Amino acid sequence: MLARPTAPPAPAPAPRPEPVASLAAAVETLAADPGGVIAFGEIHQTAKTAGVRSALARFTDEILPVLAPHAAHLIVETWMTTGACGEAEKQVTEDVARTTERPAETEDEIVTLLKRAKALGVAPHVLAIGCQEYAALTGTGAAAGAVDYDRLLSITAQHLGRAIQQALALPRSGARPLVIVYGGALHNDLHPDPALAKYSFGPAIFALTRGAYREVDLYVPEMVDATPALRAEPWHRAWRRAGAGKDVELVRRSAHSAILLPRRGLPRRGLPQRGLPQRGPSP
Repeated sequence: MLARPTAPPAPAPAPRPEPVASLAAAVETLAADPGGVIAFGEIHQTAKTAGVRSALARFTDEILPVLAPHAAHLIVETWMTTGACGEAEKQVTEDVARTTERPAETEDEIVTLLKRAKALGVAPHVLAIGCQEYAALTGTGAAAGAVDYDRLLSITAQHLGRAIQQALALPRSGARPLVIVYGGALHNDLHPDPALAKYSFGPAIFALTRGAYREVDLYVPEMVDATPALRAEPWHRAWRRAGAGKDVELVRRSAHSAILLPRRGLPRRGLPQRGLPQRGPSP
């Protein structure tokens, strides 16, 4: 069992990657204490990496089946657009789609994840953005019509935090005590940069669960290549020396924080386009 500290342990200054047989095998080692919350973070896919198999697809196919027998709830950083909030909803939805450059297939992969969770006996949950929030996001005066991304990131983190608290308060069987979260790697940070701390629910949920919280970032190698901030992290140089995606790697930043790096070069699988959910803009 993991210890139950009152504050997150400091991350290792220069964590090194460990080769593992598969993502599933790595997750089994991280889920030795299957209660509490495991929050997975990704770097959202863009049009530039649309031909690469996404972190979302890998999570659905390889990681969720390992955790599902222990899990009661899955919270996904996405929301359904309904059109009920008029022009403000339309402006935010269109601006986010244009700014984040999400491939159309991402929406289908989210739907697949939600359906797969339900089929595995895990209750799926998405976020609900209200009309007043849409209106607040579109700005006023000279900024009218422009999406306030600072506020959007804050709202997303707040909704995720509330959704986690609600899931923890719902009845969960002894056999399925786990709450899983899947979203951007900005929001699950256990040790966020002070300038970005307001976007992260990690420290608050760690404290709420008395340490029964794990941050796991799932970074596809091709997206690491395209993200300067990740290339500057202390594990990156050792990962490059280890082959930078030649094998599946696990990087343990602390007992409560890890990075999973799958093999590079896997192509995206074809999916029909549905266009249902809208993803948040976070990394």
